[in-house]
Amino acid sequence: MEQARRFAVHGSETHVEAWSAVRLPFEPKGWLSEYRRDLRTALRSMRASQAGVLYAEYATPDQSFADLENVLLYNLGSGCFSHLARQGLSCRRIASRDDLHHVRYTSIEPEDAPRPGGQLLASVRLIDLPPGSTPAHWWSAFREQLKVHGDIGTLYGGELGITAELGSSWSRRDIAPSVKTLLDGLISALHVHDWSNREHLVAALDKIGDGERLWDLLNDPAMAFLGPRRLVRPHGRSIAWNPADERCGFFQFTRSAQADAVTVRIHALSR
Repeated sequence: MEQARRFAVHGSETHVEAWSAVRLPFEPKGWLSEYRRDLRTALRSMRASQAGVLYAEYATPDQSFADLENVLLYNLGSGCFSHLARQGLSCRRIASRDDLHHVRYTSIEPEDAPRPGGQLLASVRLIDLPPGSTPAHWWSAFREQLKVHGDIGTLYGGELGITAELGSSWSRRDIAPSVKTLLDGLISALHVHDWSNREHLVAALDKIGDGERLWDLLNDPAMAFLGPRRLVRPHGRSIAWNPADERCGFFQFTRSAQADAVTVRIHALSR
């Protein structure tokens, strides 16, 4: 494939469609950097609809691990699409019709967003926002309130569909910049850690609460239907979270009139 045809971006005021030979990575170089630049420009040129809900779709030609939120949102930077997602955003992974990676962005009415149709696996309601916005703060808040539905003795091996209703406490907060850390914390709450790096992790967890108690919670398998993994690791003096984000094939964030800060439902994603 010639370099000039490694990607293409087509945009208008109402939608953006693009394809590339490989999916967009974090900190792209060469022609992938040009691809990101053109995508950003096209998204900035889109006009926000009255509904203010952005729908984004990633069509992948293979089943290799890919973080949906990274491909469609984080690797671009929220500055180019935040104006399109004032009231909500919805992202979905589907199969590509060829051997290329396709992305599509468009504005939709909230009721037109696709919904996961599988079994309800878990739910969680936060009355208040956590005191901080890191993945650790979100993990702690979600893990404390998580309710698992069905047989928690059975690990779930499929994809997840996640819906989040954002209440009145989000009225002055943009949705797009919060998606990554919220999803990281939420999906982390579905795992159990492998007991590694205790001293470093307890010290880091002390910054958001009782480190010893949170360490025990981190290693408690009671709600971990996604199973065990090295969920948290040292990152300098801090920590980095490593949930199985690639298991999320659909997520949706929408504003609501409810008083609760966040209400989340996690479904088995049916295809």
